[in-house]
Amino acid sequence: MHDKPEQIAADLIKSVRGDVFADILHRAAYSTDASIYRIVPACVVAPRDSVDVVAVVKYAGAKGIPVVARGAGSGVAGESLCSGVVFDMTRYMNKIISVEDGGQRVVCEPGVVLDDLNKCLSRYNSPQDALRRKIGPDPSSGNRATVGGCVANNSTGPHSLEYGYMADYVESIEAVLADGSLVEFKNDFEADNSRVSEIAKECETVLRGKEEVIKKALPEAGRNRSGYNISGRCHNGKIDLVRLLSGSEGTLAVFTKITLRTVALSAAKGLLQLEFDSLEKMAQAVPIIVDSGASACELMDKTLIDLAIEALPEYQDILPAGAAAILLVEHISEAKQQVREKIEKTDSTVGNLATSRRTFFDMNEQERLWKARKDAVPLLYRKKGKKHPVEFMEDTSVSYKHLSEYVAGLQHIGKKYDIVMSFFGHAGDGELHLRPYLDLSDPADIQKMRAIAKDVFSLAWSLGGSISGEHADGLVRAAFIRQQYGDEYYEILCKIKNLFDPKGLMNPGKIINPDTDVMVKNLKAKYKVLPEKIKVDLLFDKDELEMELEQCSGCGVCLSRETGLRMCPVFRALGEELGSSRAKANILHFWVTGQLDDRDFESPEFRKFLDLCINCKACLQECPTGVDISKLVAMARAEYARRKGLRRADFVLSHNRYLSMLGSIFSPVSNFLMRMPIFKWFLEKVAGIDRRRNMPSFRRSSFLKVGRKYLAAYEPIEKPIDKVVYFVDSYANYNDHELGFAVLDVLRANDIEVILPKQRPAPLPAIVYGNVKRARKDLSYSVKYLAKAVRDGYKIVCSEPSAALCLKQELRHFIKGDDVTLVSENTYELMNYLYGQYKDGKLERWTRDEQRATNDEYVYHLPCHLLAIGGDGASIELLQGLCGVKVTDLKAGCCGIAGTFGMQKKNYELSSKISESLKKALESSPTKNVLTECSTCKMQIEHISDCYVRHPIKVLAEAYL
Repeated sequence: MHDKPEQIAADLIKSVRGDVFADILHRAAYSTDASIYRIVPACVVAPRDSVDVVAVVKYAGAKGIPVVARGAGSGVAGESLCSGVVFDMTRYMNKIISVEDGGQRVVCEPGVVLDDLNKCLSRYNSPQDALRRKIGPDPSSGNRATVGGCVANNSTGPHSLEYGYMADYVESIEAVLADGSLVEFKNDFEADNSRVSEIAKECETVLRGKEEVIKKALPEAGRNRSGYNISGRCHNGKIDLVRLLSGSEGTLAVFTKITLRTVALSAAKGLLQLEFDSLEKMAQAVPIIVDSGASACELMDKTLIDLAIEALPEYQDILPAGAAAILLVEHISEAKQQVREKIEKTDSTVGNLATSRRTFFDMNEQERLWKARKDAVPLLYRKKGKKHPVEFMEDTSVSYKHLSEYVAGLQHIGKKYDIVMSFFGHAGDGELHLRPYLDLSDPADIQKMRAIAKDVFSLAWSLGGSISGEHADGLVRAAFIRQQYGDEYYEILCKIKNLFDPKGLMNPGKIINPDTDVMVKNLKAKYKVLPEKIKVDLLFDKDELEMELEQCSGCGVCLSRETGLRMCPVFRALGEELGSSRAKANILHFWVTGQLDDRDFESPEFRKFLDLCINCKACLQECPTGVDISKLVAMARAEYARRKGLRRADFVLSHNRYLSMLGSIFSPVSNFLMRMPIFKWFLEKVAGIDRRRNMPSFRRSSFLKVGRKYLAAYEPIEKPIDKVVYFVDSYANYNDHELGFAVLDVLRANDIEVILPKQRPAPLPAIVYGNVKRARKDLSYSVKYLAKAVRDGYKIVCSEPSAALCLKQELRHFIKGDDVTLVSENTYELMNYLYGQYKDGKLERWTRDEQRATNDEYVYHLPCHLLAIGGDGASIELLQGLCGVKVTDLKAGCCGIAGTFGMQKKNYELSSKISESLKKALESSPTKNVLTECSTCKMQIEHISDCYVRHPIKVLAEAYL
């Protein structure tokens, strides 16, 4: 038993330049990955360089503490979990050191994200053919997986038929051995007097004369990365040490620098989509396709296709409804005509096995099809309940020549255990990613998992297959390695492990593990949600919270910095695990399962942790499993506030309605005061609002009052095409009457009757800060009048996206009853409501100053809350289609203001970091005219730039004047 976490951290801080964490929040965050396991580490270290790694490994060795290096934690086998010290290599050791020989070789630290490396390489051209460069293997997790993790796992991907494994491209590895030695490994190594030479000689001694044993034990399957990569490592008096370390899962050394060989991108490529009316015919076609020289052959079955068509309508035109299966077959070559010929030959050879086919030569269409496959797979995880897709048999691989027998055997196993499986994966490699739905908190399902694993692995072995084709052995498959290879081969693996790591401290329990029960130990699901922990002041459906808390799969997509995604803006800004959606889900699950005591929950550190969620709701849309982190954090904040009370700033800001009322009553004096430094100082002290922020000017009176007078001055619309309530919200009510009038003018110009009943602004600050009493009171007041209007035939429209989100999604957590359902189901964001009318042909086209309006040019920022309610794109389509106005979507992510979050002094720097992407986009924008529906996004954009920001409805209103 090693020292307590606090003592370990205290010792390491003396010799490590990087970050050292022993608090329970960091330890809980790093206790899980994308697997089914949880192991709480004693300490987390984010090293700055190899010197730090050496210091920690030496200390750990002396104290008998296990260590493991961690990248994105996107592995599904539990290979990055450890009870000792976990190295987070992504925080600082994430630099691309050099790109050499025109991009043909790259040297980088292990924390570099694979996709980021490929983006860097795309700027380089091959001297021979002027083609851009990339790393060959392309794992699907490349948008967050690190180079170190890919090498340690010996990763591959859908193009493994063309590029093989990562080990094929690694030229050298700098690593720290178990004794703290910093060494460099290379292939074709010849003995000298170095520490590496000692290792090489011992490896050669272990492997010499074992060629026949190794050859006999190896499976026939083309994909096999199980155990250590020992086949063919010794040759002509030399040894390939780099290949040996590739795929070792951190059990032999900690990587600190890696040199990789790159490949040129294909000059021409094309896709053939083949449809089949049965899995049997699909499996029969695969050998034909592989033998034709395809660079990829990927499978989607009916379950996955139907899920994608239903949930992702943008792919309905390229995914065939009704097909039992499709194969995506890619061919590459140096010229387009050669690609066409290859595809035609493959198609002809497959013949009547396929019922239909389509070819794609346009690169954009090919990218859409690949994206459709990538986007479809996560849909399997979105179903909420006690049973989840479990990864334990998903990595099994057989020779593509035996795929028909493998599929038939799997179908038999599915019937035997009454499990439904979706067949998808790398058909050309004989690897299908099957993930049966199981409840691992149920002992019966744990036993079922063991029985299924035994049957599936036995089936694969009977066909010359392997239990691990690309996803690591880790904890989930370690107990089966001896059975796959036999005793003699397994003993060789044990000797390799022992000579590198005689104390067994380098990521122990992975690959080499004599415990036959290791697959079912340390299961995350064994910790059940305690009912008393989720008895909070908010309202939830039966089992809703429990299912939400157990929904995160740990895949790590929230760690991605991919430009097409927004999740998670806090992680993107901070670059540390604690800021990710995954960490929030893990830590909150840690709390509700009783693993976090009340003292830690009620600590100031936990409150700061809760501040790392800005309620952007991006996870609800973009998380593969659809976890609503904002909901979970709101629950925890409400409970924290109940126990500890609200902070002063939180209390003041959750009563922002009264502040706005005062500002409006005393306008314009209030506007003059707000510009004074002394008043900004006072506001910072009382409300926490950073003095660098400029508050919006207040208008005299409320818009609800002046708007009612405005409407009363007009004759009623004789034959309205629709009737709506305008839910005004705070900004339009107290700060921007022009916005409110624009809404009324556009609605009335299109013969839509509009009324302004009694209402209070959406209490989002109160919701976010956990002031349940205030939120419930304000919402109850509004619902009383809004529900009556709905019963009278009115819809509810909101010009503020956050107000629409509040009524549609948040309302039910504070009050209940039929009125709540009425309001939620009949609430629309304004521009989406108008877009619906436009598509139905009900909006009047604009008539004024046609030439001037057409020449207007704008850029557009999409608010996070509009994205969350599924309303992106409406404003652009409306303005372009109805008015001919040119609008370009900035697609620059979250602005970072997050309502009153970014206004606060304590959050100012984080808010600024989050906004950096948007700031860069604005700086390079061709115009300073910006459109956005969100009032606080408007404030942030005006704060970080010299742009002029308007709500799109104002542009639309000008067309009707």
